[in-house]
Amino acid sequence: MTAWQRRAKHCPLCGAALVRGPVEGRDRTRCGACAFVLFENPASAAAAVVLDARRHVLLIRRAIEPYRGQWALPAGYQEIDETLERAAVREVREETGVEIEVVALLDLFFVPEDLRKPANVAVFLCRPVGGVLTAGEDALEAAWFDLEALPEDLGFENGPRILDRLRARPT
Repeated sequence: MTAWQRRAKHCPLCGAALVRGPVEGRDRTRCGACAFVLFENPASAAAAVVLDARRHVLLIRRAIEPYRGQWALPAGYQEIDETLERAAVREVREETGVEIEVVALLDLFFVPEDLRKPANVAVFLCRPVGGVLTAGEDALEAAWFDLEALPEDLGFENGPRILDRLRARPT
């Protein structure tokens, strides 16, 4: 159950008290008076593996938890009005100042923990097309690293797996 669901006490449709009980074979939060069910769904997020012509990867040193102070791929939650590809473009711009073009979907995985809520994360292979490298509000630093000489303090358990998949791709 998410923090929001633990805080939710009343139905957003009719105002009656929310209760826990079986719905479609699962214990769910639902309204005791109307048919409203508070489904617990994962969020959607996008991460970008930005690879330049020299096979350098763009990373940020995170300014916020989780993994504050560790290096990670630029990433973040999808906004309600954007595609996952657009979320990747926006997150890279916000966190690094670099403008990118999405090249391909590199990976898709589920993160049940580590984040504010469970999330499906789409990882895109991208190439830089402009901008000026500048750490954004979510980043202490933004820097390019040789794909074969990455920092050891990579946050998020899927980071190394993603970069291994990238190394295995033909150049």
